[in-house]
Amino acid sequence: MSNSSQQRRLETPDGFGPGTPQFTAWTKAYYQQVETYDWVDAADRLQGIESLFHRKRQREIRGLFARYGQARGLVLDAGCGTGLNLRHLPEGSVGLDINPRNIELVAKRLPTHPAVLGDIEAMPFDDEAFSTVLCTEVLEHLPNPELALAEIRRVLAPGGCLIGMVPARAPVWKLRFLSRSCPHTEPFHNEYRVNEVRAMMTDAGFQTERANYSLGWFSVIFIAHKPSV
Repeated sequence: MSNSSQQRRLETPDGFGPGTPQFTAWTKAYYQQVETYDWVDAADRLQGIESLFHRKRQREIRGLFARYGQARGLVLDAGCGTGLNLRHLPEGSVGLDINPRNIELVAKRLPTHPAVLGDIEAMPFDDEAFSTVLCTEVLEHLPNPELALAEIRRVLAPGGCLIGMVPARAPVWKLRFLSRSCPHTEPFHNEYRVNEVRAMMTDAGFQTERANYSLGWFSVIFIAHKPSV
C-alpha cells in the first residue's frame, strides 16, 4: 500500500481532537505505518536547511553523551528513528523504535547496535536495564509524553541519566512547511519552554541537572537523573 493511501486512511478522526484516545491511536498509527523520513540520509546528504539542523543536533547529542552518559552499563536510544544518534553510541547500545521500516534500516546500518521494534510507552525491557537513555526529538510527537517518561524512568537504573532534546517554542517551527524533505503530514508536534521541560521532568519523578535552549534557540536540551533512592 502506498504512503498516500495510508495517509488517506489515517485522516484525523472526525470529532476527535488532541486528548482523546482516538486521536492518540491515530497519531501512533501514523508513526508506525506512514512515516518514511530518514534522518541519517537528511543529515549526510545536504537537502536543505533541515540537513544543517540534523548535523548540529547529532554533534550536540554526541557532546552531551560524552559529558553526561554513564561510563558503565547499557545505553538505550528511545525513539532511535533511522539511527542518527544511535550510530555514535558505543557498540551494544540498543535502539528502540515503533516503525518497522526504521528498525530494518538500523539493523542493516548498525549491526553492532541491537534494534528493537517497540512502543516507547510500553517498552519491552526489564526494570532498571539501562544506565543511560537518549530521547531526542521524540516527546514532542506524543500526545501523552508522561507515559513515555514513566517508561524511561522504569527502565533506567537508580542514578541513571536521561539525555533529551525537544523543539523550543520558537517562531521558526511555523516555517516547517518550507522544508523539502521534512514530512508535512505529521499529526502532532509540540514545542516547549525551558520551564515547561523542567516541570515535565519533575512531574515524571526525575531530578533535572540541566535544561537550556540550544541550536540557536531552536531546541531545549535537558539532562535529568532517576533518583538513586
